[in-house]
Amino acid sequence: MKFEKIRQKKISDIIYEQIKKMILTAQLAPAERLPSERELAAQLGVSRPSLREALHKLEAQGFLTQNHGDGTYVKSLTSQTIDKAMEEFIKREDAIVDLMEVRKILETWAAKTAAMRASDEEIANMKEYLDEMRSALDKGEVGHIPDANFHNTISYATNNILLIHIMNTIYQWVEKVSYEVRSRLYTDNERFERLYLQHQKIYEGINARDPEEAYKAMLEHMEYVVDEVNEIVRTNK
Repeated sequence: MKFEKIRQKKISDIIYEQIKKMILTAQLAPAERLPSERELAAQLGVSRPSLREALHKLEAQGFLTQNHGDGTYVKSLTSQTIDKAMEEFIKREDAIVDLMEVRKILETWAAKTAAMRASDEEIANMKEYLDEMRSALDKGEVGHIPDANFHNTISYATNNILLIHIMNTIYQWVEKVSYEVRSRLYTDNERFERLYLQHQKIYEGINARDPEEAYKAMLEHMEYVVDEVNEIVRTNK
């Protein structure tokens, strides 16, 4: 019987495997900025050339993206595939309606699951974004950014890594839809208030750790938003 020699792994390979595992398990989240090369090398206790070799390998495989002068960021695992499809998808007049129908499927499941899995910190973040929506409403502002952040936090609270990456990839679309719907309701205080109360019900369901209530609240909200988006598309034709 012939045995193979045990080969010691290169330092760069060990670095590569550690960072890759952290991305795949969402310990490093999509769009998260890594520490500077100098700081990261110090934290890992490795040389900068070894670190650089690992980062280049991760970038080549689509796990990281390096923005010159800005740093290195975690890349969504779904971004390349979805971005290419989106280029053609957005050319359709009714593209945003299809997107909202997919969002309804994903986000109702996310709300139900977040009610079971969300950490206290994530629930606190949802409350913070809800308060920001309330403040925007009282000031007569659109408030689309805390709205999108609220939904994004729910995605993270599912602890489903693939869902987190998918929602992060379409985050810009979530924000765009939120802006368009809120802008449409901007001069209608009663409907604007209704939109806020829908988010409040979603939060209450998740905070109460009640999956069915969270699901129903999100379903009610998403069906309302889909109706508004359909109306936007009709009036813009």
